[in-house]
Amino acid sequence: MPRVAWSAVIALAAVVVLGGTLTPAPHSGGDNASYLGLGHSLATGGGYVEHWDPEGGPHTKYPPAFPALLALLVLAGVSTWTAYKLLMIGLVSLAVTLVFTWVAGRRGPIAGAAVAGLTLLSAGWLDAARWILSEPLFLVCTFLALWAADRAPGRLPALRRKVRRAIGSDDGHARTLGEVEPSAGGESERDGLGTGLWVVVAGAGALLAFFTRSAGLPLILALLLALLLMRSRRYAGGLAAAVAIPGAGWYLRARRGTGEGAYQSEFWLVNPYEPELGTLGWLGLPGRIWANLGTYGLEVLPAQWWGAGAVGGGAAGGALLGFVIGVLAFWGWTLRLRLGAGVADLFVPAYLGLILLWPEVWTGERFLLPLIPVILLYAGEAVRFASLPLGRLGTQAAVALTVLILAVPALPGWMAVLDEAAQCRSLARSGDVFRCHGPAFQEFRDASAWMGENLPAEAVVLNRKPSIHYLLGGRPGRIYLFTLDPSRFLAEADRIGARYVLFDHIDGISPYYLGGVVHAEPLAFCYIAGWGGGTGVPGTDLLGILPASRRVPGGDPAQIAMCPREYLELPLSDPLAEGRRIPRFAAVP
Repeated sequence: MPRVAWSAVIALAAVVVLGGTLTPAPHSGGDNASYLGLGHSLATGGGYVEHWDPEGGPHTKYPPAFPALLALLVLAGVSTWTAYKLLMIGLVSLAVTLVFTWVAGRRGPIAGAAVAGLTLLSAGWLDAARWILSEPLFLVCTFLALWAADRAPGRLPALRRKVRRAIGSDDGHARTLGEVEPSAGGESERDGLGTGLWVVVAGAGALLAFFTRSAGLPLILALLLALLLMRSRRYAGGLAAAVAIPGAGWYLRARRGTGEGAYQSEFWLVNPYEPELGTLGWLGLPGRIWANLGTYGLEVLPAQWWGAGAVGGGAAGGALLGFVIGVLAFWGWTLRLRLGAGVADLFVPAYLGLILLWPEVWTGERFLLPLIPVILLYAGEAVRFASLPLGRLGTQAAVALTVLILAVPALPGWMAVLDEAAQCRSLARSGDVFRCHGPAFQEFRDASAWMGENLPAEAVVLNRKPSIHYLLGGRPGRIYLFTLDPSRFLAEADRIGARYVLFDHIDGISPYYLGGVVHAEPLAFCYIAGWGGGTGVPGTDLLGILPASRRVPGGDPAQIAMCPREYLELPLSDPLAEGRRIPRFAAVP
């Protein structure tokens, strides 16, 4: 079957597999809403700023490529949560197809289909297609760059000049490689339209990956290093120049950032979500690397296929599987280096080093996604090499068994996601996609919609998820300080002019931090409105923050009084909360 036909089959299979996982409900995490809010800001001419923040400062955490893509849909009038999720399914399907194309270029279409299929069934890639995050675009750009880099004529020099060990060829037979040398003619022998075109495509993919996620920097560095090792100085210089100006501009912008969670400030925190734990010094980095390596290798990686409900997916079995995959992948990587490394082979250690340095609380499958197909390819290379003494049929059987060991346990996890998505679609038939969430998040939606109608336009609301709150109600806000010190909490509220705070129960953050502050200084607050709750069940409450002159130290929470009339826009209205559309997008010109 022609390679194009293979690609079409893989793309169709990806759409079918991912389409069944579509859930119309928005994610309860703030990142999804932040991307949408930034896209809305770009589409409405507001610039790359955080409109959900009361100070409306320039955004410096997420690079702008993904929000710019969302902005195109906003300008086209797309306003439902589901429509933006369909874009995610399309991007992940394209990324899976590029994985097939890249692996097929190295090992043939059957190997490409096996790696693409296992990648598609991995928990992380399935999940990436369900939410409005930058990972799908990042994966497309990454594997576009890796594929294009492999297409460019020329080979990097092997780490060993003479390779006399047998390794399986694409037709399944052993072959012996002789001396592998870089071209003596250097750049001139690889010069031409073909080389230049593929280098441009690879460079564009790497650059776009970097401006989608900062974690794309290792891809740029790997491509630059590969070009230099191949003596392609002109192409390396062109790529460096293409990266330098926009990259320096984004770096300088990010350094000036003081808003929500700038990466350069969060990196040194022991836990960005618990700042009171302090910072980590240089001497603490080895311990962080070791802890992250164990989590990724023994927990996150095996859980991609041996997750909950998988056959033999216990903790011990999963850890053993992760260890075996890791060893095989490292072995396969060394085999590739002996033949002459490609861009992917340089990208892997650079990217792995980056994610191992990040705070342990960030360790998870989102950061491992670009490595999953590469790890599968390397592990397959090692299995194939180890089974060569068994002959052609033995080698094929060993590889097929390896694929089944991962694919079969992954099927229950995929079916569980299908069932969950089907249940959500059934609940959402009433017109309210938020019914897929629990009462606490539904109350947060109702409270945000109510505040959008009944609070003054200039109202600033401290809350747990300000970007979601802004999309749902249009009122700016900021995450309250994670502190138990009432004086610090109130001082920050006064500094930004916040007169409102939303006490939710989406997770344990508000009851712990906000609950502690309110119980310590209850008479610094007043009561406005509440949603949900009942006997023994906490609800969601909107409190007012009294001016400093009216705060009384100490007191009893039962003494909290109703807020003065000036806290509200009268007469009050009871808005009908939007169920399918993103409220903030409904009136985009």
